[in-house]
Amino acid sequence: MNNLLIERRRDMEKKEKSSLAERLFSLSIKDILNRDLYKHQIKTIPDRFRSAEEYRRCFVPHLLEETRTELSSTFKSLSRSPVFEIHSVEIKEGSGSSSNSVYEITLKNTGTINATYQPKCGDVIALTKERPRRIDDLNPLHLAYVFFSDGDLTVFVRSARAIPSLHEYPILPYKQNGHLIRFGVFLMNTTTNIRIWNALHNEDPSSTLIQSVLQENSLASTEQCLCNRTDVASSDYARVSPVIRSATLNRSQEDAVLGCIKSRNCSHETSAKLIWGPPGTGKTKTVATLLFSLLKLKCRTVVCAPTNTAIVEVASRLLSLFKETSSSEHPTYGLGNVVLSGNRDRMGIKKNHPLLDVFLDERVVKLGHLFPPSFSGWKHRLESLINFLENTETKYERHVHELKEAERIKEETEKKKKQEVERMKEETEKKTKQEVERMKEETEEVERMKEETEKKKKQEAVHIPTFGEFVREKFNASSEELKTDMVDLYTHLPKSYISSEQVKYMIAAQQALDRVRDFLQENSSKSDFNKGSFKFDYFNSLISADCLQALRLLPARFEIPYLLESKNIGAFCLQSAHIIFCTASGAAEMSAERTGSVDLLVVDEAAQLKECESVAALQLSGLRHAVLIGDELQLPAMVQSEICEKAKFGRSLFERLVLLGHNKHLLNVQYRMHPSISRFPNNEFYGGMITDAEVVQEIIYQKRFLLGNMFGSFSFINVGRGKEEFGDGHSPKNMVEVAVIAEIISSLFKVSSERRMKVNVGVISPYKGQVRAIQERVGSLSSGQLLTLNVRSVDGFQGGEEDIIIISTVRSNGNGKVGFLSNRQRANVALTRARHCLWVVGNETTLALSDSIWGKLISESRSRGCFFEAADEKNLRDAMNEALLEDVSSSFGTLSIGRNKGRGGW
Repeated sequence: MNNLLIERRRDMEKKEKSSLAERLFSLSIKDILNRDLYKHQIKTIPDRFRSAEEYRRCFVPHLLEETRTELSSTFKSLSRSPVFEIHSVEIKEGSGSSSNSVYEITLKNTGTINATYQPKCGDVIALTKERPRRIDDLNPLHLAYVFFSDGDLTVFVRSARAIPSLHEYPILPYKQNGHLIRFGVFLMNTTTNIRIWNALHNEDPSSTLIQSVLQENSLASTEQCLCNRTDVASSDYARVSPVIRSATLNRSQEDAVLGCIKSRNCSHETSAKLIWGPPGTGKTKTVATLLFSLLKLKCRTVVCAPTNTAIVEVASRLLSLFKETSSSEHPTYGLGNVVLSGNRDRMGIKKNHPLLDVFLDERVVKLGHLFPPSFSGWKHRLESLINFLENTETKYERHVHELKEAERIKEETEKKKKQEVERMKEETEKKTKQEVERMKEETEEVERMKEETEKKKKQEAVHIPTFGEFVREKFNASSEELKTDMVDLYTHLPKSYISSEQVKYMIAAQQALDRVRDFLQENSSKSDFNKGSFKFDYFNSLISADCLQALRLLPARFEIPYLLESKNIGAFCLQSAHIIFCTASGAAEMSAERTGSVDLLVVDEAAQLKECESVAALQLSGLRHAVLIGDELQLPAMVQSEICEKAKFGRSLFERLVLLGHNKHLLNVQYRMHPSISRFPNNEFYGGMITDAEVVQEIIYQKRFLLGNMFGSFSFINVGRGKEEFGDGHSPKNMVEVAVIAEIISSLFKVSSERRMKVNVGVISPYKGQVRAIQERVGSLSSGQLLTLNVRSVDGFQGGEEDIIIISTVRSNGNGKVGFLSNRQRANVALTRARHCLWVVGNETTLALSDSIWGKLISESRSRGCFFEAADEKNLRDAMNEALLEDVSSSFGTLSIGRNKGRGGW
């Protein structure tokens, strides 16, 4: 019996350690659609943990359930899923496990490959016999995981079941269990989930930081440490104080930066420091200043964020701050100590993007071009230009000789061709009379071709350039490439490998090259630029006394043996960097071998990150301190599974530490909202702890003054006659509110046009159905117009801001049911996006009965005289009546009441 239990335990451990892809491959369609599949394994995530092992294992069943839910969701929309057609399949390698079998799949080129779905790394695809329209078309389920894609027509996959290997051409449809497999359909990308899975199953985490986030307030112990009783070390403060002064931080922001710097110096304790950044309090500016300070201190820091968009934003802010304080001559010197790692497409880093200066893939290419293993690269190009400038006359003579020799060979070839034509003519004369006519025609054709060749020969006669023309052409090509090399060197090499003195030499060399280029541009084609002339002597003097002297001061070699001897340039870049940016899941790629030891972890938007997504970053090699920046009172991470959401799977590490009483540093001055807008959310969510900056207290904004005349800076607009409808996807909409909002936007458009004033307007609704309805009604603005309109869900607006925000609450019923509209975090985001005007549109009765924050907002608006009846405004009343008539027409299906298309339109 004991042996049986031991065997079962081993089987369970083996299953637990299997890859996430293998776990997915083991599921049937019935399993994927079964909401209760993992129900018995899902437990509410605790606030405290007894061990690091328990901490990591706790999230595993939730991750499985969340992945299953996402797969199930894609099954329900198969008809809209991206599909590719299979051309051939070839097995590359295999093992005992079918899920470890590797196959090369070639996609069929339909002639419109750019418009066809291109499988990407991490994609889970289903192989099918036909284009899937419904779930039954996937039966039997045949899953494959894409682990390599060339971005064109070839992908490599691991398959759940064996795929027949085909070699004959043309390829015939092939069978799998009696079914023809010809298509692949995209189901989901599992890159993030697989990285989380691997981090949760890391049996030998090298970081001790996890221990400090398991229990109560870990900061209590570090505050007793001597390191935290003193101010920032004087040497550190001297280096970062200019950065802080130039950033013009307020007191709370400055204290946040200095507190993080002080914490990272502690070698006795591990710690997690929380920075609390409510809406508009300059969180991003504070983070950028902190990172710039850490860069000055050479503190090895990994910076994470939940999404590619978020990490690109914080990297861009640091880059802007860096260049603002850099020399105008070499604004990118030092960026070699900053690296952004990630997927180019998902980060939107295209040609000429500013972040290319720090993007890892781009840096690898640049350094590979500068220091290739073969005899080329920077050293070769520098020596070649020096050699050319030292021997311009000899190079010119050799070039002329080569041109003449080429012309001689060409003439000999033409001569041989001419002799061959003559021989053919002689042969034609020996032919019979009947053949003569035919050969005559051929000879005439040969003669015609000969004439064209002679004509072309005259046109293409070799051009012997003058000395000046030759030097200008060769110099311009070589010097431009060398100048590009120099910029790449001081941009992409870490400062420890290229000194500021060497950069000064490079700047001087670039200037010297420009002087030679300018001289040649003006003089190279002139007749008096020849040997023995004044200009020729001046050119030689310019070369020897100026340009060559500057080029000889440049370093031909750099002390980077690891880079020169190893092909792993990416590891060199990461190990040499002081600041590394990546998504939270991307931290799983930062192994000790690839990245080296890390001093500090900074997580931006930490309250939007599921705690399990933080695990990989918490396990970075050598890590002892973390800084989490966020606001747990705004929206958390999205969780698709209802079971997981109830079990607190979406809760962030930031929020859990706050619940345990962990200290958090508040950024307490807001710079976004007019005081009349900030008053309600400040009191309701932040206990009145946020003060308004002078810039929003004292300045009378022109936009607010002009546009606020409609309803004031803050108001509730009661639309009591609306009716909520539930359409596709069970997402409600309210067409009367849509009509009122369209009319308001139309009025704003007229005001902005008449007064030639740019206005940014945002319309927010918690429901996708309402967002779609508003978008369809107002349409899209043509380019060049002064008013810009952004209609999105609350979730899509987190982190955004506009001049005017209009909120559509949608719900309209007599019992106060408002669904997830009552979510306080969602309400907080919606109410804190406006700079000048915030107008809430809704049904007073429904919201007042809801026993939610919206009822409090109505009371607030009434007490402040900011409550408006839409029916009291003629244009809004007409829009409401029209919408109600349309609703009646739609209900009866017989009336045909034409809508005034001019109202609310553009």
